Amino acid sequence: MDVQKVFFEIAKSKLQPNYRLADVVSEVLNVGSDSAYRRIRGEKELSLNELTVLSKRFDISLDSIINYESSNIMFKYTPLDLNDMNNYYSYMDDLSNLFETISKSIEKEIYITALDIPVAHFMPFLDLTFFKIYTWYNSVNKLQISYDRFISQLDIPRLSAIYEKIGNAYLQIPSTEIWTINTIEPLLRLLDYYSDLNCFEKKETLPKLCHQALQMIENIEIYTLKEEKEYKGKPAFFRMYLSPVDIMNDFMVTKRNEISVTSIKLYTINGIFTSNKYFCSEVEKWMKDTMEKSVFLSGASARERYKFFNGIKNKINNLLEKFEKNAVIPTIPLS
Repeated sequence: MDVQKVFFEIAKSKLQPNYRLADVVSEVLNVGSDSAYRRIRGEKELSLNELTVLSKRFDISLDSIINYESSNIMFKYTPLDLNDMNNYYSYMDDLSNLFETISKSIEKEIYITALDIPVAHFMPFLDLTFFKIYTWYNSVNKLQISYDRFISQLDIPRLSAIYEKIGNAYLQIPSTEIWTINTIEPLLRLLDYYSDLNCFEKKETLPKLCHQALQMIENIEIYTLKEEKEYKGKPAFFRMYLSPVDIMNDFMVTKRNEISVTSIKLYTINGIFTSNKYFCSEVEKWMKDTMEKSVFLSGASARERYKFFNGIKNKINNLLEKFEKNAVIPTIPLS
């Protein structure tokens, strides 16, 4: 029955706010509302068949439930084969649904440790986001193509709609981020590397990407200064910490109505997810310990905040100056 209680706690966390758990259970099991409530309250034990059917409906691994209080931790992982971009579209649809579900919850919060700039900040900047996908595509495929040819294969209207949903949802979720002076470096190294490979058919592409990176950083600086993000006039708090040392883990903890999910970033855009309460609690404790040793950039730390963001913008501007000075169009596009 403890397993049953845990199962329904996780199932409830996965529901859209406009759905009632009892209604969904009633529909899936084809039982009345009273029977559904009895199962949810633990007064009637679920049969193995019922648990199996419900686990498919809520996309919950039975192993993760059975091992909920053990030292064995179950993670969810979605393989992404970018030879078929539909896999990526589906993955991003799921991510947008996750962010939208969190944003509509009464109690919600996100904690992030940023080895790289968190993905939600990229969403308003299509070209920069496409560049991140492009670099990942080239990293997992033997055959390299130009950035422009890769972009021509994308369903841009569909992706634009998904990115907008993620970006808007993120603005509505209170969030805390821990950065280092090197959080910008992965993006800068990728831009410089693919510039050296002459992967861009248009000379204006690289400067455009740099300008979008500058605008993205300026947005984050404003959030940090004001200690809030805003969506349609409604604010959500934003807190940024600067760790004095590099952080070794790229974690995101999402909290929704007392249910936590931790994701560990893999590669460039993918990740593994777990709702194991002990692991989530340990990660959250580590994050809070890290915050205590870090500089709180939001609000009052004007000098440190200026030095940090000005340093990032100087790095981007130096790269921009290099690109504008050495603009080259490849004579034979990569294919």
